[in-house]
Amino acid sequence: MTGFLDQYDGAADADKLKVLFGAIRSDPDGLFAELRARRPILLTPPPQVFAVVTRMRDVREVLSQWTVFTVRHYARAMDPSVGPFMLARDDTEINQRDKSIMLTVMARADAPTVRDVVARLTRRALDALGGQDTFEVVEAVSRRVPIEFCGTHFGFPGPDRQTMARWSRATQHDMFYNLFADPAIHDANVQAGTEMRAYLKRLISQRHRQLAGNPALDDTLSRLLKLSPPPSIGFDRERIVSNVMGLLVGMVETTSAAVVQALDQLLARPNELQAATEAALADDDATVAAYVWEALRFFPINAFAGRVCVAPYTLAGGSDHATEVPAGAFMLVAGRSAMRDERAIADPETFRADRPSHHTIHFGHGPHTCLGSQINLVQVPEIVKHLLRLPGLRRADGPAGELDFQGGPFPERFSVGYAAPAVAC
Repeated sequence: MTGFLDQYDGAADADKLKVLFGAIRSDPDGLFAELRARRPILLTPPPQVFAVVTRMRDVREVLSQWTVFTVRHYARAMDPSVGPFMLARDDTEINQRDKSIMLTVMARADAPTVRDVVARLTRRALDALGGQDTFEVVEAVSRRVPIEFCGTHFGFPGPDRQTMARWSRATQHDMFYNLFADPAIHDANVQAGTEMRAYLKRLISQRHRQLAGNPALDDTLSRLLKLSPPPSIGFDRERIVSNVMGLLVGMVETTSAAVVQALDQLLARPNELQAATEAALADDDATVAAYVWEALRFFPINAFAGRVCVAPYTLAGGSDHATEVPAGAFMLVAGRSAMRDERAIADPETFRADRPSHHTIHFGHGPHTCLGSQINLVQVPEIVKHLLRLPGLRRADGPAGELDFQGGPFPERFSVGYAAPAVAC
């Protein structure tokens, strides 16, 4: 895109948001390139002030200044659904206590177990294809595997896979994508949370009985129930319920999007696809991961992180684009743009699997770095690895082979083909 700013500046104030969000939908990378070059921090006029932040240094500054650029806006959608949650609290007891406990029970030492579980679940999903030479990845693999992982590793299986998918999508949609507070989207989130909470309370009672007979049970929920912290800590059963609900909210759609969007980018690059496939066949996990995360730099799962400015702040102070951000501004912190910022990343338009990890911010930055990053650093590349091992992997013919969001925030359809083995009669 070129000329966005000419169109934006020429529009009436009442139409500027329409011009901005239209450009975000139609050509985000073109928009971001123009903004990085000409207006790195774009402020829309009142009454709805949005600030689009596009350069890596400024993105990291916003995400680091949590006392000014807060996450408290998430409480609108989170509290009525999953209850008071750490992600909607900056520098509070809930945030510090709950995140510390969850990081303890989701130990880094579990990485080999995570890989084994994901490998087994992905192989089972692919085996269920029954020799089909074309299949739709989202429902067959990229949603199915993380849902089943929630049951196997987190100890939260849900009533069935379809219900878990509905709960995950409804909560994610309202909490992270409902910028203009559509009441129908919010109501679906609250309904999903109500159902999930009731289910988990029954499950916890059942798990307590199971642990009494078999204290060696070892999944995330069982670890939480075995902690038995004193009441003075405040981490009671309600906190366990909220945090286990959060595992589903944060796991399924993000993992699914990462898998299919990385695969989409690799399939668009024959040389990189071949190199990644060779690594997958050699069981070279580090190289597969490098290709996956670099692919996602070109098509990350979230274009933005959201923050709310609660006090006037000079962003990028001392630079030639220093900007006075007013209290009340909603920050669109464009990680997708930051990972293509030529000021921070050498040759950003070139696919390079040897890039250092600090060139990406897939899991955020600062105090709200993704809780599940250690799991998805393993899970996402492991799922992609097994897909790459399919012989002759390619896009399906026609529109089915194009990634389709069906007008929503999540990838919904993406079909691929491969050379399926002959089935004996």
